Amino acid sequence: MRLDALLVEQEKVASRGRARRAITSGMVRVDGKIILKPSRQVGYENEIKVKEDIDVPAGYLKLKDIQDRTGIIHPGDVLLDLGSSAGGFLMFASLIAGSVKGIEYSEEFMPHLKSIARSHDNITVLQNDVFTMPLSSMSDKPVDVICNDITVEPLDSIKVLARVLPLLKSGGRVLQVLKLPDRSHLDECTNRIKELGLTIQYMLKSEKREVYVIAVRNGKNEAKK
Repeated sequence: MRLDALLVEQEKVASRGRARRAITSGMVRVDGKIILKPSRQVGYENEIKVKEDIDVPAGYLKLKDIQDRTGIIHPGDVLLDLGSSAGGFLMFASLIAGSVKGIEYSEEFMPHLKSIARSHDNITVLQNDVFTMPLSSMSDKPVDVICNDITVEPLDSIKVLARVLPLLKSGGRVLQVLKLPDRSHLDECTNRIKELGLTIQYMLKSEKREVYVIAVRNGKNEAKK
């Protein structure tokens, strides 16, 4: 039997897609050896071990890596997640933050997100449009962290960040995900982020044609129009 199929059959993961991702990421061992090919033939006699966080959305692992490298989330933080999609950011952030709120536009993700919220006391989710919804509906108090991973053009995503920035505390932190097919517009994007009164602390590049910008809000600086 294929290794990815056996992982699903043994309920170690929920789908073949997640199994393939976990295997190619080096998260699965067969008889003590890391296997990177989902098509590897295995049997019930083989000892298969997986990492504890194998069956989580891709966003969980993405934010975990960012957290490990930057420490953007602090214990007890109030965190706002824009573009929650499959809920990976919510799930990981809830392990550290005091409260986490996710805003998602697409109706298709809501049943899953509501299920996540029901199983986590410090997660709430809301379906709405971050481009138009009232800021008071996003949060009724200042937040410590804003994570912006909405799936739009980079400059449009930064416009959303500018819109919600009044919710961020002075000294609060931002994770701005820039989805860039190439890096030709990176300087333009980072300059715009700086114009919002943010100091960039980290720029992490990934193999997914994404750049993760970690920034801090400067004192009482106002965004430049």
